[in-house]
Amino acid sequence: MRVLSGPTVAELSATEISVAQLALMQFAGFPIALCSANRDLVWGSFTYKGAAGLGTISEIDDSPGEIKGLQLAISGVPSEYLALALDDAAIVQGTPLTILLAIVNAAGMVIDAVIDWDGHMDTMNISEDGETCTIAVTAESSAGDLLRGSTLTYSNVDQQQLYPGDRAFEFVNSQKGKPIVWAGKQWLLAVSGK
Repeated sequence: MRVLSGPTVAELSATEISVAQLALMQFAGFPIALCSANRDLVWGSFTYKGAAGLGTISEIDDSPGEIKGLQLAISGVPSEYLALALDDAAIVQGTPLTILLAIVNAAGMVIDAVIDWDGHMDTMNISEDGETCTIAVTAESSAGDLLRGSTLTYSNVDQQQLYPGDRAFEFVNSQKGKPIVWAGKQWLLAVSGK
């Protein structure tokens, strides 16, 4: 459960509000920030360009036990974004993508925003019909990372790689296979004096 701050609660109860989705594609060196509003919105250190009516985001489905991807489509694309889509796929694959749900007040200021979906972009395709150009992006959820195995083990070598100087697993191998002897009932009775 998320707790809202005092100013956010006051703003929610005092004025007319609306919601908008903020999409942040964090390409190395030049992030692209778009929003579903018809004006630019500022949140954090990014200005999300208003792209109302220019694109779509597939439904975000959080079904238990099922990890689903996401599709975005943007039409009427500026030339710099088109060049990005035409560029090497290595630039697109693995690029972080975050979708936020923002609460916007009547003055067009973002009051608060929460992460609605988080993942990494996979492919970026271009389709054109002679008049317009559309870029379609597919993305995989970060939740999929939880299903992938780890190459690390509970060993001293891996622990030293992660945290140099930590001796938590130093004696694991020397203690492997050694019996653990617990005090018996007779010893406990003798110590307690009964």
